[in-house]
Amino acid sequence: MNGQLTPNMVAGQLAQLARDLDVTVEQMKTAEIDHVEKRAAFDLAFSRAFLSGDGSVDARKHAAVEKTHDARMAADVADALVRHLRRRLDALKVRIDVGRSVGAALRTEISLAGVSD
Repeated sequence: MNGQLTPNMVAGQLAQLARDLDVTVEQMKTAEIDHVEKRAAFDLAFSRAFLSGDGSVDARKHAAVEKTHDARMAADVADALVRHLRRRLDALKVRIDVGRSVGAALRTEISLAGVSD
């Protein structure tokens, strides 16, 4: 390979980016559902732990935090995955835009050179 892009190479890269975008959108859907379920489970566990506790409000709150730590961590990790996938979606969109610009520049260069596809 001589390092020069061809219209077919650009089209192939754009097609791959589109497939990557589809996969990431599906991953995002799954991750968002997981996050919502884990956050709801944490909220419910915290409420139950708080209501079943003894002592002052502050003591019950801290006991509930301790009892629900694992559920809170699971919800926070699920939230972090959703944020990561959002950044990945944004990056894929930028890469697609760049690919489109490269393709347009390549087509212009070819037309100016008088070469047909």
